[in-house]
Amino acid sequence: LVQVPALLLVADFTQYWVHRTFHVAPVLWPFHAIHHSIEQMDWLAGSRLHLVDVILTRGLTYVPIFVLAFSPQALMVYVFLVAAQATFIHANVRWEFRALRRFIATPAFHHWHHSADREAVDKNFAVHTPIWDILFGTYYLPGRWPTAYGLCGQRDVPARWVTQLAYPFRAAWKRTRR
Repeated sequence: LVQVPALLLVADFTQYWVHRTFHVAPVLWPFHAIHHSIEQMDWLAGSRLHLVDVILTRGLTYVPIFVLAFSPQALMVYVFLVAAQATFIHANVRWEFRALRRFIATPAFHHWHHSADREAVDKNFAVHTPIWDILFGTYYLPGRWPTAYGLCGQRDVPARWVTQLAYPFRAAWKRTRR
């Protein structure tokens, strides 16, 4: 009962910074851009990820979990919760949970992270609790829903799965050729 909330906070804090780094580091952004290239939010959007994004995000998130020696039972509960939460916050539902929205990441909160609206770019990085976004100045949740989803002005991410795997490496090659 104590370890699961503590584990969620530790994991979310770590994932907040890893996620934010994927947004600002030019070498990492092409891997994460694949996740943001969706233009229709639905429950599968949480699974649209490049393998490098998954390995780095999950791997770095688990480091403090193992260093702090959380129990296997708490870890199992966390794995279930993070999968359920990822599905829930990407779902195409209009649930706002106004009373909870400063404490728990909701679909309204995360849909703004995926918004193509300029004012929402690089906002709402947390997965479980917006507390990190509030503390670090990246919280954005106006009283409306985004008008569009996807990459704000960027249109070069391919649609097909196989070409998405190569995309970040092609983007890096293009950067070195300039």
